[in-house]
Amino acid sequence: MNQTAKIAAGIKSLFAASPTLPGLVPGGLIYGIEKAGSLRPFATLLITPEGEPEYQTGVAYVQAYRVVIRVYAGQLVSAAGSIQTALQALLLANTKLALASNAITLHCSLEPAAIVESEERYRGQFTFIAGAAWLIQIQELRS
Repeated sequence: MNQTAKIAAGIKSLFAASPTLPGLVPGGLIYGIEKAGSLRPFATLLITPEGEPEYQTGVAYVQAYRVVIRVYAGQLVSAAGSIQTALQALLLANTKLALASNAITLHCSLEPAAIVESEERYRGQFTFIAGAAWLIQIQELRS
């Protein structure tokens, strides 16, 4: 079962509960096709399954997901470094996300900053100011 929506809900909760991110990124975290509000900077969330599930003995399997958060503003902001630091602290190795009852978070690992900026945003009205990527491993039980 795809856990993308549950992962998104968990990350949005962590983002909102962060002691620094809501103040640094007042436009919030946007997932899916939500429209960006008028407050800047704002963040976007992208979650994609990474590879095929790894089936284990019994009914368990592990699925990895790539999570990318990008922060955009109308122009460069002086808080870009603070935003980057806060983003990297959002998901730690032992972070547990609230998932379906038959799934658990095994591990979250910060990935190298190989975030490619989308051409549409680059040529549009927003400036990319910070970003982070993680690989999250979820163990789930087949039903």
